[in-house]
Amino acid sequence: MSRLHETEPITDTIARVAEYTTTMDVAHEDWQKAIAVDGLLATETELDWARRAIDRAIDTQTSNGQFAYGWGNYPKDWARWTEYDVETYNPTTLAAALADGALAFYNRTGNERYLEAVEKQTMFLDSVERTSTGGITRRREEDEIWTETLSFVCPYFVRYGRITDSPAYIKAARDQIRIHIDHLLDSRTNLFRHIWRETPDCYPASSFWSRANGWALAGILESTLRLPAEYDKSKLHSLIESTASALIKYQDESGFWHQKIDDTTTPLESSGTLIFAYALKTALNEGIIDDQRFREAARDGFAAVRNEVDSSGAVHRVSKPPASARSELGVTPYGQGWFLKAATQFITNEQN
Repeated sequence: MSRLHETEPITDTIARVAEYTTTMDVAHEDWQKAIAVDGLLATETELDWARRAIDRAIDTQTSNGQFAYGWGNYPKDWARWTEYDVETYNPTTLAAALADGALAFYNRTGNERYLEAVEKQTMFLDSVERTSTGGITRRREEDEIWTETLSFVCPYFVRYGRITDSPAYIKAARDQIRIHIDHLLDSRTNLFRHIWRETPDCYPASSFWSRANGWALAGILESTLRLPAEYDKSKLHSLIESTASALIKYQDESGFWHQKIDDTTTPLESSGTLIFAYALKTALNEGIIDDQRFREAARDGFAAVRNEVDSSGAVHRVSKPPASARSELGVTPYGQGWFLKAATQFITNEQN
């Protein structure tokens, strides 16, 4: 695998990764496509492709409001690769990951079509069952909450609430963050478990999976940054710092984090590493955290994955779905997107 980054400017790496992203078949994807779009928006690259991807997600929005065809029962053979007991999988929040990109294009164009589509997606989420404590259930079959909701739903709820002057959705984002923290944050380690099931009260996926922690940390961080200035953010800032402190203890000397954060027998993996590098560097750039340990961890994590970008712009060593330490490593749209999002936080450092 040919790599060029040792001698090229970061802007050139971004351009290659962005260009490769546009060659990927994402026609029938939802959250994977959403993160690719978010990365292109963050880097201001290949925006025509990004807009076409969002337009197609709206063209295929279901009658009940879910973007990109919605998603029915997932094939049962997928379940055997998971580390939790699932026979059927009918998710409720994955398509919502596209709402943030749609709102971004609404802000850029003023085209009401984007806002109307997000309104439909939001009405669908309003109809989804809640746990007894109010958490948005992640799949129809069980009363479960997953960390993905913190990333796929909460940041867009805040943005939507501000665009439409609907404080109820800003409150909804804060409520979901609180509920997910209450159920998924482990008080001993300050790390997040992936899934909590209400009945029976258990953690079907109890390990500290890296991407699950990335969803949690990045989602809480992005939601916090979007909250209006008058909101008290001190508790969320403290949580971001405590989770960041917990994470850096487990970083491998290579710069990567393992697929399971505290299990060194699992693979070193790119997507979790990129999300952590992004979240740490963003929190540093925004003044939420300030410690040389965090700077070094963010720098080393991003550098490690930058070494996995080949000459065509593909980002390697990304764990493919489903969530499992046994998942195949490869190249995915969300790996591309997270590389681009992380890269934006490092551009200024390299150019100075």
